[in-house]
Amino acid sequence: MTQPVDITTAAADAPLPVAADEPVRRRPGVPAWLTNPLTLRLLSLAVVLALWQLIGRNQPYSLSSPSAIATAGWHDFAGEVVPAFRDTLWGFFLGFLVCIVVGVPFGLLMARLRVLELALVPYVSALYATPRLAIIPVLILWLGISFKLRLAVTIVSGLFPILLNTYIGGKEVDRNLIEVGTAFAAGRARILKTIVFPGSLPYVFAGIRIGLGRALIGIIVAEIETSVVGVGNLISVDAQSLHIADMWVPIICLGIFSIGCSVLLKRSERWATMPWTRTLGEVPWLSRR
Repeated sequence: MTQPVDITTAAADAPLPVAADEPVRRRPGVPAWLTNPLTLRLLSLAVVLALWQLIGRNQPYSLSSPSAIATAGWHDFAGEVVPAFRDTLWGFFLGFLVCIVVGVPFGLLMARLRVLELALVPYVSALYATPRLAIIPVLILWLGISFKLRLAVTIVSGLFPILLNTYIGGKEVDRNLIEVGTAFAAGRARILKTIVFPGSLPYVFAGIRIGLGRALIGIIVAEIETSVVGVGNLISVDAQSLHIADMWVPIICLGIFSIGCSVLLKRSERWATMPWTRTLGEVPWLSRR
């Protein structure tokens, strides 16, 4: 079975040459600690921060520096960043939950029901390719500048990657397995539950990962364009006031949040698609394997 590929993000989602948890091949004479993935990541981070500090310390109104950002974060995190994240994440998690609850079942149904496939695939493909910025003015006319607008932009941004990848996964399930299920008198619902859905899980998780990033971008863009609350609004206000160090604090927090979500999704995918790797009592977000 072919691997799920999204043509718009194929380069970003391509597998790395070296697995994330495997040490780099050590050459003779190279110390063992230099091949440890964690050590290499920490060294890379140290180099980036040092260069940033060296270049940015003389450009406080365009780039800022890690030391100034750390000072700004110490003063602003509890009073400004945390309330802004609370407003943003409430809309993001609610909208993304809707994306998963709607996108996965409808994607599977589109893959299995020819009538539904013919009726919906053209519209889903068109909306998937439509830039979100082009939809925001229309949503403002319909919903006004409110929480409903941010929620709608999040859903529109994250729904279609999940829907399309799930649909493709349902179409790519081995037909021999479906024929075996039919031969054993399994009904459509049972085939969908026991064959199509498990076989589509790699595609489902690929869609969820892509949808997560798009949904997060969607709600931030909506807040920058129209909102008076949230992380997007905080970034916009700090940028307009030339508080560059303060502006970087929520941006860095967004990056850390995205990395955390990506790690949880990867471990959840491993737990769901590779049951033979589970241990007794293991849960996906605590597993280190």
